[in-house]
Amino acid sequence: MRLAGLDYQRREVVVRDGPEPSLGGADEVLFRVQESGICGSDRELAAFRHGYPPPGEDFLILGHEALGQVIAVGSAVSGLACGDWVVPMVRRPCHPACDPCARGRRDLCSSGRYTETGIFGRHGYLREYASDAASDLVRVPAGLASCAVLMEPLSVVEKAIETALRIHQPGARTALVLGAGPIGILAALVLSLRGLEASVYSLEPPDHPRARLAERAGVRYHDRLDGIRADIVIEATGSPAAAFAGFGALASLGVYCILGSPNSTGEVPFTELMRHNQTVFGSVNAGPEAFAAAVRDLARLDRDILGGMIQRSSLAAVRQTVTTSPSAAVKIVHVVAE
Repeated sequence: MRLAGLDYQRREVVVRDGPEPSLGGADEVLFRVQESGICGSDRELAAFRHGYPPPGEDFLILGHEALGQVIAVGSAVSGLACGDWVVPMVRRPCHPACDPCARGRRDLCSSGRYTETGIFGRHGYLREYASDAASDLVRVPAGLASCAVLMEPLSVVEKAIETALRIHQPGARTALVLGAGPIGILAALVLSLRGLEASVYSLEPPDHPRARLAERAGVRYHDRLDGIRADIVIEATGSPAAAFAGFGALASLGVYCILGSPNSTGEVPFTELMRHNQTVFGSVNAGPEAFAAAVRDLARLDRDILGGMIQRSSLAAVRQTVTTSPSAAVKIVHVVAE
């Protein structure tokens, strides 16, 4: 089968042939990978800034945002059958399980011994076939297959927004998302579903395709932060400068979620945070409940807007995708099953 990943000896992105997987146990599911999305984490991996291959190997198959179709199930599998569409969860719980992993919250693993498909110690889905335990797969209604590749980033959004809304007192009415990438656009869409007045800030000019897509979705777009205040602010830029600037957009009692910014040095307004009872938290990955919420919300979101986020490309083009700056498209998706 064809696959794409990182050669850690040659330190380069490689598209090559590899062995096909098989069912390894009674609880496993074999599926054909239809497509896999690319995000900023994949570009960081391709620059060899983080991530690592499975133990004893020097190659990591990339791809943690995937959609596949079941072709075989183990004898102990229930709830999934051949022909079903599935999306894999990214993080796998530690063993022996820490308290959060034992409670089913793999996304909150406290031991640090987790693995993540296509990122930390476990092969991903930029390959034609894959196998996983049924408990690591989320069934997707067939009617959502055209946009279900967005489910993994949407699950990250679901977890972040659920946390922010739970923290905010007495109840948020306005929201600002920093960044017009896939996480940013999806966050604004879900916040709107929750009844908040949501807007997006990014550096692209108002006539940029991403800005126009946000406006089509009914989300106000800003290319300046001057005078903006919001009850909930979500950073989804990957830019420390934007993350620091976001503090100034927090309203009194505001809740600020950091999703993408790397470490940096800058001024944090501690006094303002205390005076205005503001809260800052970080979030990453998602658990089963967030994936379930993503399935529900994906069915509620405008299919034309979701389709407008996606630009599909062949597996052969993955080298360029993960080693160059993002295009005007919100989400690049590589079609694996041609």
